[in-house]
Amino acid sequence: MTAARRTRSAVGTTSRPPRQLPGSACEACQKRKVRCDRKSPCGTCKDANLVCEINTQRRPRGPKKGELNNLRSQVGVCLNRVVALERRLSLDPTEEALTLATQFSDAPPVPEMPSASSTSEGDFSQFPSPCQRRPSWESDIQLSMSPMTPTSLPMGFSTFQFPPSPQSPPGCTFVDDLMRADLDQLYFDRVHPNVPIFNQSRYFARSRQMAMMEGPNYLLCLQYAMWTLAMSFSSQFESSRDLFYNETRHMLETLDLHEDDMNTVRVEQVQAWLLLAFYEFARCNYRRAWVTAGRAFRLVQLARLHEVDISENAAECEDAVSREEKRRTFWVAYYLDRLLCIRNRSPLTLIEDVIFTRLPASDLAFQGGSPIQGRFLGEVLASGDHSLLSPLAESAVLLTICGRAVLQCQASSMERFYGTTSLKFWMSLEWLNSTLNASLNSLMANHPVVSAAEPMLFFSIMMAHAIKIYMCQIVESTSHEDSCRPNVVDCQNQAMHAAREIARLVKAHEHTPYFKAHIFFPLAISLAASRLMAHPSRLVENMQALTPPGSYQGMEVKDGGINGEFQCCMNALRSMQSFNNLAREHLLVLESQESFSLNNFRGSFSI
Repeated sequence: MTAARRTRSAVGTTSRPPRQLPGSACEACQKRKVRCDRKSPCGTCKDANLVCEINTQRRPRGPKKGELNNLRSQVGVCLNRVVALERRLSLDPTEEALTLATQFSDAPPVPEMPSASSTSEGDFSQFPSPCQRRPSWESDIQLSMSPMTPTSLPMGFSTFQFPPSPQSPPGCTFVDDLMRADLDQLYFDRVHPNVPIFNQSRYFARSRQMAMMEGPNYLLCLQYAMWTLAMSFSSQFESSRDLFYNETRHMLETLDLHEDDMNTVRVEQVQAWLLLAFYEFARCNYRRAWVTAGRAFRLVQLARLHEVDISENAAECEDAVSREEKRRTFWVAYYLDRLLCIRNRSPLTLIEDVIFTRLPASDLAFQGGSPIQGRFLGEVLASGDHSLLSPLAESAVLLTICGRAVLQCQASSMERFYGTTSLKFWMSLEWLNSTLNASLNSLMANHPVVSAAEPMLFFSIMMAHAIKIYMCQIVESTSHEDSCRPNVVDCQNQAMHAAREIARLVKAHEHTPYFKAHIFFPLAISLAASRLMAHPSRLVENMQALTPPGSYQGMEVKDGGINGEFQCCMNALRSMQSFNNLAREHLLVLESQESFSLNNFRGSFSI
């Protein structure tokens, strides 16, 4: 029965007239959705007494021209955003990243893709999530899409290819071209003046080469370290700062683990760790930063950067710019070692006696690609001539004097411990003080006008005055135990003059943004504030302001500007504490000391 019915149906198909009549249905039948007999007038319009009209120029059916391409591009952009977000979430599963994901999920959805039939609707669940295969540059796993066939995609997708994602190293944070340009510019505007290591044109040439490299390398680590440090000087990239830092440190540590004794230390490796140490001093805890700096110092020694100019034959095998970058890398590490010694009175790592690296050339000649050969450190200290020295070289010379004072202080402590005191300490300290005065006078003569627009030079002037205060602290801490007392009062007067000079410079530039200031700028301000805080007239002035008139009769304030200068230094530290942890730490110490000294001063008069 079924076969017979099927046969009759097949036979009837050939003889039965077509279901749809030729021609177009009239407008009335189309609106009422009834069958039109295609006559003129048709039977339906004739029975209903309607005007039978046939429109021969109908609008084309389907999507508008270009609409499919527009929707395809929207899908491609959306998928790129998903890939970038999944990369970030896989590396930073924090509350902030989850908030970003929530905001992304609330974004307007991509319009639904029109389809020719209900059976050809696309199912986007076929696209694998990037989280299913986390990108990791250690194993070189790449994000990939599952194979797609025309039957599994909407109409027109068989010839469509998704636009590629912007170039980003495997496993690294997504950085587009605009963000890359912003971070490079931010580094050379705010970081490079204080850490003048790189030749700008040479860096941009290497940056274009890095975009074509595959896999992690020390050049990539250096670039990420530069961007990480640049982010610490801006509020624009505050949300990405920790992500870049964690990724940079992870890449460096992983590469270091795969190194062996046969490989030479790359200068990019040293530079990356140095920049990371500066970042940690500004944004992380001090202990971690100190350990990272020590790691960089050991890499400096392994790379023999203290012997760059020990042989003239080696200079012929290397271009002048690369050689100058090595010199600058060493001297940045050298003055960082001295700055840490001032703060902690810790032993020095990079010893002055074994340095065979010339002082850095002038910045203008270096950036021009033809650096002038500088002098050795010993020659400058012996002659006292600071002419033609770059700001980085000035800082190195001044901090060398401070380092020598610390070494003499440590040697004197050992002599007192073993009971073998001598006059050598005081003679050395007197010579260092005269050398410091000569260096400061030469520096002021070469640069009569000092402006915060030149951050490294401004920092050198500030540190020259701060070293005077520091040397006075050394004298005060040792002279009370020694029978050979020097003129402590004269040393204290010089320290007070230096503190007031620092306060004057801070006051003159209080409206200048501190984002361009050196990371260790709070160290100089803190030394000045501690000296001003201990001045007796400031304490009396403070007590007279906090108590009713006449409470401290007979006590005169000889200099009413001391307290104002102290508050100026404190305000500068408060301005920097939001983006510099060193400023925050110094501020907390000074505020606790101020409260303690005021309580003691008040208690001495209440008895």
